[in-house]
Amino acid sequence: MEPRDVVVDGWGRGQLRLRRTVRRCLLLSAILALAAPSAAQARAFPKDFLWGTAIAAFQTEAGGRPANTDTRSDWWVWSHDATNIAERHVSGDLVERGPGHWRLFRRDAALARRRLGANAFRLSIEWSRLFPRSTRGARTPRQLDRLADPGAMRHYAAELRAIRQRGMTPVLTLNHFTLPTWLHDPIAVREAFAGVGPDDPPPTVERGGWLNDRTVREFGAFAAWAAWRYGKQVDLWVTINEPMVVAVNGYVNVAGAFAGWFPPGVYSFPAAVTVVRNLARANARAYDAVHRHDRNARVGPVQNMIAFTPADPASANDRRGVEHADYIFNRVFLNAVVKGQDDEDVDGRIEAGERHPDLRGRADFIGVNYYFRSRVTGLPGPASSTVALFDFLPSNTYRHPQNPAAPPCPTTCSEFGAEVYPQGFRGVLRTAGSYKLPLYVTENGLADSDDDMRRGYLLDHLRVMRGAMRDRLARVEGYFAWSLTDNFEWAAGYYPRFGFFSFNPDTLARHERPSAETFGRIARLGSLPSGQ
Repeated sequence: MEPRDVVVDGWGRGQLRLRRTVRRCLLLSAILALAAPSAAQARAFPKDFLWGTAIAAFQTEAGGRPANTDTRSDWWVWSHDATNIAERHVSGDLVERGPGHWRLFRRDAALARRRLGANAFRLSIEWSRLFPRSTRGARTPRQLDRLADPGAMRHYAAELRAIRQRGMTPVLTLNHFTLPTWLHDPIAVREAFAGVGPDDPPPTVERGGWLNDRTVREFGAFAAWAAWRYGKQVDLWVTINEPMVVAVNGYVNVAGAFAGWFPPGVYSFPAAVTVVRNLARANARAYDAVHRHDRNARVGPVQNMIAFTPADPASANDRRGVEHADYIFNRVFLNAVVKGQDDEDVDGRIEAGERHPDLRGRADFIGVNYYFRSRVTGLPGPASSTVALFDFLPSNTYRHPQNPAAPPCPTTCSEFGAEVYPQGFRGVLRTAGSYKLPLYVTENGLADSDDDMRRGYLLDHLRVMRGAMRDRLARVEGYFAWSLTDNFEWAAGYYPRFGFFSFNPDTLARHERPSAETFGRIARLGSLPSGQ
């Protein structure tokens, strides 16, 4: 049959063009639907999710000119101590050979924004830089302000301004391990504990750091001053970083068994318990102080959390040890600052006198730092008369160049001997989420100088985090990778390389590792790569 002639007037030609256009649009939509997931599927994380990296002042500021180094903190004294170096309690690396963030903070902020796609930046301010001399007797922010170092005060204001000008939300940590030497003389404390048994009452030391009530009071005043001075530039405040690490690595050191060798590097269970309790009080004072001067602030602590598993799943002792390790390390401090439970004897039972309303509710969020698994071996009975639940031995670190006598890695470990265990991240987030507060993953990363593990580490942990969020185990509102640059990793010095960027200690030039591109793509799109 031959086609018929069709007469189309102007209106009819318009209708034909419209139908053709509609068909083309429908065909294009179908192609796009097959080629890419929906917007909801593409964005695996909320649009307002915070993506960033974390740094700490002492670990990154030094380097370059001598003026970039702060010599008035306990950690400067501790890392330069000849006895510590001789006994290999610290690496002997000089913090002065660092990345020089004090001078290059604007460049680092630009790297975080442009290369990593960050919309947030976690940093700390150094108490001993701002107040190099004692502030005894000064209680109001104005009184403290007269004692503050003007250059340091202006510097941190400029750094916060640089972060905000680049479109990033600053997350400011008030205490990231270090204390001014006018509050803590770690060598004097170490000497005072010589000959003191692990369950003996701790000696009194004038500059005893977190052993002393004075440090708690001074920290509250410092927090009030910081909120008064910087409150207009900061909305998210971290009171204390990793309180249990401060207590355990500083006060439960057994050479050849478990030792973090943080200052003052002693072995005393009563001292460790005192420090944990004082840190909970310090958190409460800082929380109240920041809110008093910055009503819009959100304030919380950062808790390092470990995935504890039994060394032998069939062993009842090992399983019990896991429960006790999880309670002591992951829950005791959070129970104090969220629930007001001050477990003085760390026995897992909260009695009437151990409930403190002045501690309760002092967290608007919980920061979670997660790095590795610890395999727990249960003991027949407690190793301490002070801490009844300490009936276990944790295995946290495996063989690496700085610890060649350690056992070999049982699975996959970082260059720093930490067992990579992304599955444990889910349990950690479940535990933190059980406190019914928003969470920020404030640190997560691994030592990987040649960058052959970091991309997989990131993807595996982000996948687990996304699953925990979808299953409503935790309300995670941000993720901060550790770290922007390689930095001074405390007693281990510069050996562990955690950075997206390495640096040249002579020129301070930054060199980007390939994993930075992976993180940047995730942060910009708010989703994991296809197939992840």
